[in-house]
Amino acid sequence: MDERNDRRDLYEEFESEVVKRGNTEAFFDENDLVEIFDYASDYDNYIVKMEVLLYGAVHYPKSEALATRRAWLYYSFGDVEATADLNNRVEQEKVLNKLLSLRARNSDLTLPTEEIVKVFEEILDSTDDFEDEEIIQLTDYAVEMHLEDWLNRNKGRIVSKCSYPQTFLYEYADRSEENDDLKTAAALFEELTMLEPFTLDFWLRLATVQINLEDYEAALSSVEYALAIDPDSVMGLRIKGAALYRLERGPEAVAEIYRKVIESTEAEDSDITTLAAALTESGRSAEAIEMLTSYLREHLNSRLAIDVLLVLDRKKAEPYLRSIISAGFISEKEAIEWAQGHTQHGQFGPAALICLVYDEIKGIVKELPFMLEVCYFALRFEDVVKLYHKRVDGDPEAWPFLPAVTFPYVMSLIRLGRREEALEEAQARLREIRTYHRAHSNLELSSMFRLTPASVGAIVRGYIETLKNIIHALKSDDILPADDFDPMLR
Repeated sequence: MDERNDRRDLYEEFESEVVKRGNTEAFFDENDLVEIFDYASDYDNYIVKMEVLLYGAVHYPKSEALATRRAWLYYSFGDVEATADLNNRVEQEKVLNKLLSLRARNSDLTLPTEEIVKVFEEILDSTDDFEDEEIIQLTDYAVEMHLEDWLNRNKGRIVSKCSYPQTFLYEYADRSEENDDLKTAAALFEELTMLEPFTLDFWLRLATVQINLEDYEAALSSVEYALAIDPDSVMGLRIKGAALYRLERGPEAVAEIYRKVIESTEAEDSDITTLAAALTESGRSAEAIEMLTSYLREHLNSRLAIDVLLVLDRKKAEPYLRSIISAGFISEKEAIEWAQGHTQHGQFGPAALICLVYDEIKGIVKELPFMLEVCYFALRFEDVVKLYHKRVDGDPEAWPFLPAVTFPYVMSLIRLGRREEALEEAQARLREIRTYHRAHSNLELSSMFRLTPASVGAIVRGYIETLKNIIHALKSDDILPADDFDPMLR
């Protein structure tokens, strides 16, 4: 691991001296530059990579290793022709050059699998000791070409040809996790922990994969090893909290862990909200509310914190909701999606508040039907009536015959005890839809609603029958409960 620390030190020195200070006379030999370039590739730092190549062009113009990496950079930009031209100027016996040549030939993805495997076999046969970048690129391309079976069959041979096999195992594990092959990733990360039992990252990666595999006991065991190495590891504490929560070991234990997390400088919004949720489950809602409001006083635009507070105490959440909307941090689409997230969990109160506050400050243009329905299910009947009179009465052509507009309004009137008004409204809507339907065929209406004629016909007939059912209920000698004929409930 010392060698890898040396690479990081070189990278940081180059970034400090050359990239940031512009000191092109700072000394780095050719091998240093190769190490720096490869390290920068691990973090997709194109600025450092470009600066390495510029520095190398001045100080080591004949370097084939740097020319090869320049060709790789061209390939990453999608310039296959320039890649091939530059790669052909250098010796073709190196692993990176063979792989780059293979990538260029297969840029259109038409090479047969057997031909790709043949090149891989030749590379494996001819190599005694893979350099880190060579084995990384070989592994990446094998996974990219869906040749995991080849990697698995040859895993022993590959490892035997790596002086530091951890590079291969880590890259393969990382790519497997990325491709949702979690069982392979778990096995590889476990192998890494056996090779280097005191490397924190290996245990954390293993625990993360085990969490995603829903093997919570194993994840808890792995993360305990990680925390034995570094008791203050924020990621380790998060994983432990998640595992304990999934194992239902008690919200108090989860809350205790997340108290440690939020004391860290690495704490994020999600940590605060997780702690608030754990406190709430522990019956300590007042404490959770106080913590969230205290946090929001310093982080006004934390949407996650506002989101949880909306569920716990809408009155206290409203000022922060207004602040984030007034500041222009969310669009109408985002506000609606935010509200929809709450409706999926049956939380219509928070959803209605999001819509109403956004409409008051910015104005909801496209999603009035959704807002009316949400307010109705949140039992905000007065708001439904006000919105209808403000937005629909003044512009009757804006929402022609939409059940999502008509039904919340009519049923809100009924729920408010204004049955005569509701009856008049329902009768008026019924006359309008019948008149309109007589004047327009389903074929004509289909283009307006962007539905098939059969679908339009079914919707219109259903709308008419529902209105008739509401009118029949309102005309009944008995005062029927609204729940008995509410089309949004039945």
